[in-house]
Parts: sequence; structure tokens; C-alpha cells
Amino acid sequence: MNGYHTKAPFLVLEVGHFLERFVPVNTLIFFSPIHQFQDKQKQLTVQNVLEIIDGDESDFGEFEESDDEDFLPAQDQPNVSDDNSSGEEESNLLLNELAVPEACKRDKSVQQSRPVYRWRKKDFVAPDVEYAGLPTAPPIDIVTPLLYFQKFIGISMIATIAEQTNLYSVQKNGKSIDTSSKEIEQVIGMFLHMGLVRMSSIRQYWESESSYGPVSDIMSRNRFEALLFSLHFVDNMAMSEEVRQKDKLWKIRPILDNLQQRCLAVSPSQHCSIDEMIVPYNGKKSPIRQYIKRKPHPWGFKICGRAGIDGLLHDFDVYQGGDGQRTELGLGADVVLKLTSTLAPGKNHKVFADNVFTSLPLIAKLKERGILYTGTVRQNRLKGCPLSDEKTLKKKGRGSFDYRVEDIHNVAAVRWYDNRAVTLLSTEAAVEPIGEAKRWDKKQKQQVTIPMPALIRNYNSYMGGIDLLDSYLAKYRFLMRSRRWYTYLFWQCIMIGVVNAWLLYRRDCQSLELPAKEVLNRRRFQAIFASSMT
Repeated sequence: MNGYHTKAPFLVLEVGHFLERFVPVNTLIFFSPIHQFQDKQKQLTVQNVLEIIDGDESDFGEFEESDDEDFLPAQDQPNVSDDNSSGEEESNLLLNELAVPEACKRDKSVQQSRPVYRWRKKDFVAPDVEYAGLPTAPPIDIVTPLLYFQKFIGISMIATIAEQTNLYSVQKNGKSIDTSSKEIEQVIGMFLHMGLVRMSSIRQYWESESSYGPVSDIMSRNRFEALLFSLHFVDNMAMSEEVRQKDKLWKIRPILDNLQQRCLAVSPSQHCSIDEMIVPYNGKKSPIRQYIKRKPHPWGFKICGRAGIDGLLHDFDVYQGGDGQRTELGLGADVVLKLTSTLAPGKNHKVFADNVFTSLPLIAKLKERGILYTGTVRQNRLKGCPLSDEKTLKKKGRGSFDYRVEDIHNVAAVRWYDNRAVTLLSTEAAVEPIGEAKRWDKKQKQQVTIPMPALIRNYNSYMGGIDLLDSYLAKYRFLMRSRRWYTYLFWQCIMIGVVNAWLLYRRDCQSLELPAKEVLNRRRFQAIFASSMT
């Protein structure tokens, strides 16, 4: 045996650079020393390796095909013969037989379906931006705050809460708490009064030293707490296991759906913004609790909403967490598509969003529906767009910018440098007309004027609707603590109903051109409404 012992251990040849392209990583080829060359220093060529693998005198030759299929080529490929084939043909055929794992193969159809974007430094072709939606009909008269509130939280919803609260108390305690719609209204009114005069705990509103009449005079503390403990919105026994698994918000779903439908009934404005807000919640029992850094309340429930520039909420969606599957456009784009699906197509609605949501495929989808979009964008979503980097713009000074226009979809990309560089995409506007912005110059110690592209000005003017709504919600909101996490979303719905009612009231006052001194501010509006509920 060429000087080798027949029982010598197998030698192992690691797959080289040539075969790594065809054999899975970490795969080793075993062969007997009987096939080695006498000269250990001799380099093995590709042809040598192929001959060793395909040789007839293999130590694995005694096994049948059914014993170990991993050492054999694919079944549907022809066997390689040493007869009637040259070394080059044998090499090519064997390489074709080497099985490549499916996970390592790239889907050519997916690669071919990826959109190609061509950026050019050319003039932006301004589209028709005239709003084609129906104008909002002016109101006949101004109604009471209670009637405005009932446009969002209706009488039927209050009756459903009272019914389900009685049912839940029977299921939990064996006897009904015997509440009514009027008593549920009183609880809501007391909650709103607590938001106007905040105390550190609920019981302080009934203590003799700190008693607050609009709360303590309505009902006893024990009755109020009993109603809070039994407050419920759906029949637990009627929910199937499939619904519970599919919808994490099933315990509050009737309230959310009812409020959403009533918000959609309000005529939207042509400019709206999409953003996320947080319902504060520090408990650990909720399956949908989120953490978002750089928020005033980082822990809580995330709600993505679409609001007008005045803060009026038109549509929303409570985030329940991802399902681990990647979608075609991504999670942020899916949220925008869902919240804009309720807008009438072809009306030239203008949508604004930040870099969490913005992407080129999203903008193309919205443009097909006749919706114009403007938003900040992250750099990794603008691959292939040769905009000047931040260092270059910084050298040119504040107010410098660079732009490109995408040929196929007519999308403008603008990078503008203020205190730092910011990049935006838009199908509504680009650079022209260039406006001006006033900034404080530390060196000159005075106000200076810097150029501002048109889409930057539009974004600053129309983006803050959700942030404005969030500030309205937080101003007179009492934090009603509970072990049942879904009640936090209920009280959030109540506050959204109050704020939306006030904003709709202000819109009607502006339509009727009422003097500013006759228009109720937010505090007085909530106080009058809370008193009418109690």
C-alpha cells in the first residue's frame, strides 16, 4: 500500500477557496491515505481533488446508496464516468453535481423585482397640489361641550360599558354591582375633574383636609373604587381562544373600534401628519408594553395616529408588537399605508411623517393613490443617492443644501444643513421657492437669515399634529392607576374624546367667526363638560 499501513487513520482535507463556492461552510471532505501522493509537499490541484472524490477505490465504497445519501450527488443528476470524458468535462460536471443548500441560494426573482432608482441633479417637476377634497360644511350653530363629546364617545358606548360592568361583576364576585349609564357618566366626569385639580392619590379627594366637592359630593369613595374595580368592556366568556390569541387588545377592542369609526366620520383636512405617541404605563403585566427612548414617558403603550395640523385625531392604531415576519415595505411603511387607507384616493392629501416611517417604496405606493408625501429619511434608506455629506455642507455654512430628483417617480431628495444636516424626501415640493429662516449666530451675537428650501418649510409647518395632540392629552389628565393594563387605554380614549371634542368646537367657532374672547379654552371646556356628566 505504497508504504502506508492499511489501518492508518483517515486524513482530512479542508475545503479550499475554490470549493467554498459550491460546498456549505464547515463541510469537510474525507478520503483515504491510499489516494495520497507519495510526496507530502506536493500541492493538490483542483483536478487532483476531483479525481480523489470521484475515485473508484474509496473507503466508503462498501456502503450502499440507502445507507448514507449525504456522500452522494443529487439523485436526479447523471453519474460521472471516467470513460469517454476528458478531465475538463469531468470537472465541470462534478461541480454541477455539488449540492448547494437552499438557504445559500439567492432568489433571482426577488433580486430582479427590486426597484431601481435613478437620481439626477435636475429641476423638480412640481405636481398638481390643489386639494380636490370636499370642503368642510360650516356648522349651523355651536352646541354644548357634552354634545361635542358624544360625537366621539356616544351614548351607546356608555350603555355597553354599564352592561358589561354588571356582567363582569357577576362573573367575578357572584353578584351584580348594579350600575347604570348615568353612574358610568358620573365616573367619567369625576375622572375629568381630577385632571383639572390633581392630587397624589384618589383617596385625597374624599379626605376632610383636602376634600374636593366636584368629586367627593357625587358619590362615596367606596362606591367609586368598586366601580373602578369592576369596570369592563367585553364579555370574557363570549371570546373564543382564537380571538384571544389573534388580538391582544380584545378586552378593549369595542371601545377602540367605536372611537376610531367616530374619528373617521370627521372630515379630514388636506394636511395631516403621522407619528407615534405613548400612553404611560409602568406595570409589567401587559403583553403590548413598549419602550421608546427619548420620550417623556418611555414605558407604555404605543399608538400610531394620523392627525391634522390642529391636533385633531382622525385615525389611529394601537401597536400590539411584531409577529417576527418581514413585510415587503417594512413595519413603518405598513403603518402609514394603514392610516392613509381611510383617505379618499386622488384628492391630493398631503401626508407628513418622520424618518421612522419614510422610505422610497412607500412614497411610490402613496403617489399611485394620489397622496403627496413629505418626510425626513434615514441615510441607509437612500442608497445610491449622491447627496453632499454633512462635512461638505458644514464648510459651506448654515443654510447650505444639496438636492437630487428621482427620474421614475419624480421624488425630490434634499439635504439641508442648519445646526446639523437633515435629509427629506417629498413628492409635493423640492427646493423652489427658497424661503428664509432666522437663526441666532453665536459669533455675530445677533439674528441672521439663512436660506430654507420649500419642502423644509412645509415639513416644519405641518408635521407637529400628533405632538400637539399629545401635549393636549397630558395637560389635564389624571393618572388612574390599575392592575388591569387595558383600563389605561380606556382612559386614553376618554381623553382623546374630550380633546377631539374641544378641537372640533374651536373649528366650528372659527368657521362662524366668533370673537376669540367668546371661545372656551381647553380648561373651561373640560370643566363645563365634566360638570354636565356628573
